[in-house]
Amino acid sequence: MEGVSIMDIDNYYKQLEGFKIKSYLGESKDGFPQFQLTKPRYKDVKVEVSADEEGNYGGVLFLSEMETV
Repeated sequence: MEGVSIMDIDNYYKQLEGFKIKSYLGESKDGFPQFQLTKPRYKDVKVEVSADEEGNYGGVLFLSEMETV
């Protein structure tokens, strides 16, 4: 990932420590699986697991807040 340091990536993914998968949300419009994660005393988060089609690297987890309906 160009322009992002290893420390930034470590801190980004460390946010997920202690979360557990609550539910599978289906696929995004891009075809990547999405999951709802939960952790006591925290808001649930959505994680989208992606990778490039060529498989040139390990992929990325996109983190976002769960949308309320």
